[in-house]
Amino acid sequence: MDSKQRFDESCAYRIQIKGKLDRKWEDWFGGFEITYTNGDTLLQGTVPDQAALQGILAKINDLGLTLLSVNRLPCALRCNPRQPPERQRP
Repeated sequence: MDSKQRFDESCAYRIQIKGKLDRKWEDWFGGFEITYTNGDTLLQGTVPDQAALQGILAKINDLGLTLLSVNRLPCALRCNPRQPPERQRP
């Protein structure tokens, strides 16, 4: 592990979930923005620390959703985590 990596700092994440989750769940997921790509759901937002990220992942598990990926966003996106996700070409 990189000694410069801090787990007690705010960080933005993009989480991909199988299927479509209604946007009404955004508040329950701590304000994470819900978008869609190729029939799946993307949750994107900022958490204050790793414990908060674990809380978001626990909520996904509690709903019985299938987690496809969790990606920490590059530093450039951390300032604006609501930047639209990269679009995949058909």
